[in-house]
Amino acid sequence: MKKLIIFPALAALLTACGVPKVDMYRAGPSLVGVYHSQGVNQLKNLNWKYNSKKSIKTSPTISEKSIYFGNSSGYLYALDLETGREKWRFKTGGKISGAPAISEKVAYVGSHDGRFYAVNTETGQEVWKARVSGAVTTSPALVNGMLYFGTVKGNLYAYDAASGREQWRFEAGDAIYSSPAVFEDMVFFGSENGRLYALTAKGGAERWSFKAKGAIHGSPAITADTVYFGSHDKALYAVDRKTGQQQWRYITEGPIYSSPAVDNGVVYIGSNDGRLYALSTNTHHIRWKFKTKDWVAGAPAISGDLIYVGSFDKKLYAIRASSGLKQWDFKTNGAISSAPIIQEGSIYFTSQDGSIYAGTQN
Repeated sequence: MKKLIIFPALAALLTACGVPKVDMYRAGPSLVGVYHSQGVNQLKNLNWKYNSKKSIKTSPTISEKSIYFGNSSGYLYALDLETGREKWRFKTGGKISGAPAISEKVAYVGSHDGRFYAVNTETGQEVWKARVSGAVTTSPALVNGMLYFGTVKGNLYAYDAASGREQWRFEAGDAIYSSPAVFEDMVFFGSENGRLYALTAKGGAERWSFKAKGAIHGSPAITADTVYFGSHDKALYAVDRKTGQQQWRYITEGPIYSSPAVDNGVVYIGSNDGRLYALSTNTHHIRWKFKTKDWVAGAPAISGDLIYVGSFDKKLYAIRASSGLKQWDFKTNGAISSAPIIQEGSIYFTSQDGSIYAGTQN
């Protein structure tokens, strides 16, 4: 059963200077995972490593001169980007399993305590918090002053970022682990019930839904014409963005928890069969497969001709997009289930060993 609840419009008007800068999961609201920045051709050194002492399953977010992440102890951390020095930590009442979205000196993040928080990035003090139904299990999308996030109780929420007031909610009827993507006037996300939903961003009305044959835990990646996502039924799907009609699907050899990345006519996705796949977006012809020694449940990130992805074999890999050949790998002490960030010749990534790593080729 699906139900939409709409609240009075409360979103603030955009300022005359334009839309404020937003830093968020997967390099932007369409969640395609492409970083237009110098990559890391060889990981020669670690700039720094910070151990939070509890498992980190989610990606970090970089904003200005700081990097932010949450862990299983329920803390949201802010570290100095250059040195890894802790600036502050903010305690929630449950695990944090989503990457924060950051804009105008406020970090927005959900917790398994059933609350969503806004935290001042300069002081680490709470700006507002909101009680929602069930654990917040996704990274939020922040677009035009509106926050979109899902919960384990099956609700997709839209909140006004400035006031912390609910605008609308959509009841999918089953748990949401898939972080929402936003493209133009639409919000896209998957559910435990195997459906990929497309809602209007302003009111939360359902435009269409597509039924896969298994749960959808990974986030969708959105391009002008197509929505790409994986399912526990082992398939990578491509569906029409406007109609929800299937364009094609490709069957891997394991359930897919990973989220896809898309660039230059190629879609990349991991599978629990231990492989990273590269397929043509037009023909779904397989270009190459790269084999690791365990699940590839995290999302790949793209910078130039390199694809960066972690594995449950505890390694972060850099793979040539053109050939599928390994460029380098780096061993941590825990499974990697998150997506890395690439910025100005450095790479930042987390591990379930409780650490966040900053590496460079210089």
